[in-house]
Amino acid sequence: MLNTIIDDRLQELGVTKNYKGYYQLKLAIQLALEDDFRLQAVSKEIYKPVAEKFGCHHHSVERNIRTISRRIWRRNPEKLCEIAMCKLNAEPSASELISIIVANIQRSQSVIFL
Repeated sequence: MLNTIIDDRLQELGVTKNYKGYYQLKLAIQLALEDDFRLQAVSKEIYKPVAEKFGCHHHSVERNIRTISRRIWRRNPEKLCEIAMCKLNAEPSASELISIIVANIQRSQSVIFL
């Protein structure tokens, strides 16, 4: 079910599976949802484990997620602001994008389980 929620949220933002970083972002979101304290040390707790899983350097993971963030910002900033529940004045960093999506999913899940 969580995989479907993440896929749905990414599709709402216009991110499709043809992006190199799609599955990296998806795993990053999953890791942060498992323990949102990982967001306090994103490089160590999220990018490195994702990089190990995908056989690349953690800088590549961050860059790929940043590319997705840039695409979302250029194509659908209104939807991103809606999901973030605040006005964004600039494209979010990779870690901010992860945090925004995680918070949105956590909010939606708390509504489901109330």
